[in-house]
Amino acid sequence: MTHGVVVVGGGFGALEIALALKKQDASLPVTVITSETETVYRPWLIRVPAGDPQPPVIPFARLLAAAGADVVAGRVTAADLDQRHVLLDSGAQIEYDQLVVATGAVADRGRVPGAREHAVFPCDLDDAAKFATRVSAGTTHVAVVFGWERPGPGLEYAAWIAARRPGVRVTAIDGDETLGRRFGDKATTWLRALFEERGAQLVTEGGVERIGEGTVELRGGVFEADLIAIVAPLRGDTAWLPEALLDQRGMLRVDSAMAAGTGVFGIGDVVAVPEGYRLPPALRSIQATAAGIARNVTGAISGVAPQAVLKPGQPDMMGPDLAGTSMLVRDRRLLLRGRLPLLIRSAGERRYLRSRSAPRA
Repeated sequence: MTHGVVVVGGGFGALEIALALKKQDASLPVTVITSETETVYRPWLIRVPAGDPQPPVIPFARLLAAAGADVVAGRVTAADLDQRHVLLDSGAQIEYDQLVVATGAVADRGRVPGAREHAVFPCDLDDAAKFATRVSAGTTHVAVVFGWERPGPGLEYAAWIAARRPGVRVTAIDGDETLGRRFGDKATTWLRALFEERGAQLVTEGGVERIGEGTVELRGGVFEADLIAIVAPLRGDTAWLPEALLDQRGMLRVDSAMAAGTGVFGIGDVVAVPEGYRLPPALRSIQATAAGIARNVTGAISGVAPQAVLKPGQPDMMGPDLAGTSMLVRDRRLLLRGRLPLLIRSAGERRYLRSRSAPRA
């Protein structure tokens, strides 16, 4: 008898891998453990502080139920990888043949000194709502610190507020000199001009050393603001997993097959890929890898060795939504700028949302 696959998580990664598993083998038992029944389309959260409505919601549990997957409400508190079971906060124990970790990543609030006390972290849902409320309530000067693992959303928040909130002064601050390292000089120059056209400031030198009460302290300078947002040093949502599987940021270390060890696979923001490999931003990486991971998971149940899902030498691609315009950067080279890369991105997002609408009753 097979216990099937247990997927832990409630976001895009958990949804897509569960659907991919059921598509490959409709008879395979798939159980998704999550505290969520719906998933906010997070890529569009960057528009809310600029005055747009809340992003659409994907009916996570209904889609999984329609596909034949079981959804268990709860939070995993521990995993026994030898006995192959997970423990829930309810005290329940669920056995598995293969485990897929799809818990995503959360803000690393301790990475920048002082940030926990003096900043909001709008990569987390509660802080995203708080950030939008404060901007809408009349904040006059916002500092958005971006960089680290995922610089795009911070740039997007800053660009959208600058474009849509003329009464708000925006300072976009490169927290760890990401622009020079990952975007290159030409893209940085274009970004600076874009922010200046919108009455905003782009600060690229120095790197952030500390967040104070209303201050962002860089090497060689201090910037003041009424509201400070940091987007987004990240850490894995993996406190329930053995430390041996995790890197120093709590991310699940996987190989090119997206396997973290015997019986354990990962997908999405929670994974740390080997040196020489790269994943694109969350939703695109999930879409690109879900089918391959599902094949490896189902194969592992039958004793088939996992095959590589990741390819070495993939380019570092950037394409932030900058409110009416965008750019496409590949390995520090600016390839496109203007509306075309934004239209390409928007078309893909809308296709995905249509494909994940609620099933008819």
